[in-house]
Formats: sequence, structure tokens, C-alpha cells
Amino acid sequence: MNKSILLAALLGLATLSAPAQDLPERGGATTTPPAVTKPTPGRDAYGQPTVNAYNLIRESTYNRYVTFNAALRYGVSLPMGTQRDYISQLSPANALLTMEWQFPQNFSLGLQTGHQYSQQQLPRQLTTFSSGETISAVQTRTLTLTPVMATAAYYFSDPAAPIRPYVQLAGGGAFVNYTNFYGTLADTDKKFAGAIAPTIGVKVFGKREKGLGGEIQAQYQNVFYKYNEINGARNLMLSAGLTYRWY
Repeated sequence: MNKSILLAALLGLATLSAPAQDLPERGGATTTPPAVTKPTPGRDAYGQPTVNAYNLIRESTYNRYVTFNAALRYGVSLPMGTQRDYISQLSPANALLTMEWQFPQNFSLGLQTGHQYSQQQLPRQLTTFSSGETISAVQTRTLTLTPVMATAAYYFSDPAAPIRPYVQLAGGGAFVNYTNFYGTLADTDKKFAGAIAPTIGVKVFGKREKGLGGEIQAQYQNVFYKYNEINGARNLMLSAGLTYRWY
């Protein structure tokens, strides 16, 4: 009797110390372990972007927030259309200032102003006015434009890129000062007229996220101004200068 009790106790201890085994389910099927979920490429097990050189570049401040850009350019303008009937010479005295709010989605909104001056002197000649008066004088023809326009631009590279080509459309108006001197006399007309200016250009910063760079631009400007010889002040301006971006 004692031997039977001792044997039963030993068998019980052996059963408790043995490793647990997976038992087949009813019908003879075995339990399938759960599938391991693979992480999404570019993200860790928690769904967050993995930290690597590429992501650090894409997460530039210029790519995450609204940033700012300012440009000051000097340019020469070629008169076109009826403006050539008044002044046909190339104008070397033009300056443009642009301020932009740059959005992460590769477009910007801004403001543009400047000062554009054209002049041409004609030899002494007889000039007859509409009043019937005729004078002999040297003509000095001048035209000054001061544009004030809003701009919208689309860039073909991200806001932190070292090279940023773009297309732009500016619209608003320009203050026009038409003054034609006949010796000491002057025929003058001053008014504000509507204006549009489609543009192509490129900003070059040299390296990614650098603040200071250079810019070149070609702009076709059409001011809806009409007086004497001019029926639409049109010109093609080529300009170059400095640009600076910051946040």
C-alpha cells in the first residue's frame, strides 16, 4: 500500500515538471501561430517615419512651414508695341523689389514694386500741336513706371532646394508719369493704370537650405495706359540680382 502511494506521488511530480505541449484541437487540427505584421517601408513599428538622411532632408523647416523670401533685382527693358513709337531705345535704369510668402506646397504669394525709367532725346525739329501752334525744339521724351502688383508663383522644386526655377504671374497697377520736354516746355500726363506681368525665372542658392542666393528673371509687362503715341505701355524686362530666404 505504501509503495503504491509513493509511486503515485512520483508520477504526479513528473507530470507537473514536464514542459507543456500544444494539444491538437478536436478534429486533429493544430493551432497556427499568429502572423507577424511587417512594418510599412519608411516607418517604424509604431508607424512613425524612420530617421535617415532622406527624411531629415524632407523635414526641412522650409518644407514644413510658411517661410519668407525677398529679392532685389536690377534690369534692362526693351520697349514693345506702341511704346516704341514714343521711346524706341533700350532702358538701362530699372529696379524691382519682390517680397514672397513661400508655402510648403511649392507655390508662393507676394508683392512687387519698383522703379522703371526710360528716356530718349530727338534732334531739333518743328512740332505742330493740336492747337495749331508750331515750335522748333529738341524733344526729350521720358516715361516713368512705378508698379505695385500682387504675385503668385509656382516653383518646380521644393522650398529648400538649391536651384528653384519658377513661373509667376503678377497683377495690379502702375503709376505712370509721361513727360515730353520741348525745350523748356513740357507735355505731362500722370495717372495710375492697371497692369499684368507674366514671368519666368530661377533662384540659385548654391546648396540646400542656404539663405542667400542669386536670381535671374524675364518679365513681360503690360500697363494699360493710353496717351498720345502710347496705347498700352509694354516692355520686356530682363533682370538679375540677389535673393534671400528665411524662416
